[in-house]
Amino acid sequence: MSTDTSREIETFYDFLGQQIQEGAIDMSPEDSVEAFRAHQRGLDWLKNQIKPALERCDRGEPATLFDVNDVKQRGRERLARDGITD
Repeated sequence: MSTDTSREIETFYDFLGQQIQEGAIDMSPEDSVEAFRAHQRGLDWLKNQIKPALERCDRGEPATLFDVNDVKQRGRERLARDGITD
């Protein structure tokens, strides 16, 4: 068995253990496999979302783009909603 296959089986085993701990003990094998695949798709989506930030970190740049003026404006709006205008 290849290392990738072994790793995938171990990941599936860990996923099933977590599902059982959370009370999902009445899932059929087919439902378990589909839930695992959905979980993996979600992880792939998340990895794609954070990939640009990781690449920026690798280049020594900030992980998130920070707009000071935007933060100030949102803060002012929040304070104004609370009636604070000073």
